[in-house]
Amino acid sequence: MKQLILVTLVVTALIAYASGNKDGPPAKKEPGGNKLEVKTPANSEQKGKWKNFLEALFGSSKESGDKKSSMPKIAMEYVKMCEPELGVPPRINLDQCIEIPLYVNRVQKHGVLRSKELDNPNLQGKGFTSSGSVLQRYEGKPLPDVIWIAFGRNEDWDGDQRKFVGSVQMIGYNKKSGATAFFESKFQNLNAWVKQDKGTLRMRGKMPWIDNPREFNKAYVPAPMQCVSCHQADPFVTNPFIKAAKIPGTDKTVVPKLDKDSPYYVIGGENWDMRTMHIKDHACFDCHRIGMKTVELFLAAGWDPNKHMPPRKPGSLADDYRELMDAWKKGPENVPNAHWIIPPARGKKSQVVGEDYPHKARFNRWKKSYFFQ
Repeated sequence: MKQLILVTLVVTALIAYASGNKDGPPAKKEPGGNKLEVKTPANSEQKGKWKNFLEALFGSSKESGDKKSSMPKIAMEYVKMCEPELGVPPRINLDQCIEIPLYVNRVQKHGVLRSKELDNPNLQGKGFTSSGSVLQRYEGKPLPDVIWIAFGRNEDWDGDQRKFVGSVQMIGYNKKSGATAFFESKFQNLNAWVKQDKGTLRMRGKMPWIDNPREFNKAYVPAPMQCVSCHQADPFVTNPFIKAAKIPGTDKTVVPKLDKDSPYYVIGGENWDMRTMHIKDHACFDCHRIGMKTVELFLAAGWDPNKHMPPRKPGSLADDYRELMDAWKKGPENVPNAHWIIPPARGKKSQVVGEDYPHKARFNRWKKSYFFQ
């Protein structure tokens, strides 16, 4: 329970920091009738406290070496920065996106459901998962190597349709260079554009595009923190919740599957901590990189890796998983054949980095884990 509370605080803090509004969302009710108080900063002093909280979790530019991030604060400025590698972000029509289905014993359900009863909960550390979230993939236009993913995340806990609670996010990714961009919505600024279907809670509406810069800036902000604290191994976090959304007529997931050789760097995130742990000749790293902070987040939400990994024979690498967690707790620098790596990027191969890595952040170590103590 302690871990779940901590994860909920983290998610709430990130949402509050991304919001440009002074007014908080209305009090939400659980199905049982207990009110959930959600508060956002009311003045600059409180916003400063939230920012300090985020820096404690994810590190600041001062803790990531002398090189400051060039991440702008305005969404349209970030669009211009990203355009050479990613083109421009897509026009998002939520009506055309693909709903993420929720299943209980392989039967699709709608509404606000207890996560522990679901086959594919959202793994955000909350006790409930709401239906109605959507995904969409945009690729090949105008740049053939670029993929954009739009994610409409429904966080509505009681189906109150007077005010939407959730977010719309965009991730742009260049498969060749690894260039990545994260756009986050301003959370409470979405009510002018996002609605929900009654009963199913499916998200609907059209988000502002860059042809209306003022509205686009109202709807989105560039990454307000080190997104790699969760999107650690590669740009796209995948789990049973995300993978449930399939491209119509296929068994292909909307969110693409990347591998251990997929390049990855964040435009504007020059001082972000891009390290992941690696153990030579270890089975857990045969197919992909592993973001241990992402693993911690999933574990805190009740995810059991031995029931899911490896996909074709879950549980068969239980001993390897124990070795993985032991190495993470000790630190890769203290384990034979373990080390820190940064992913390939801009045509360069993956590299081993040591103690002199200049962009270390507090989130990226076991001792400073805010999910497990």
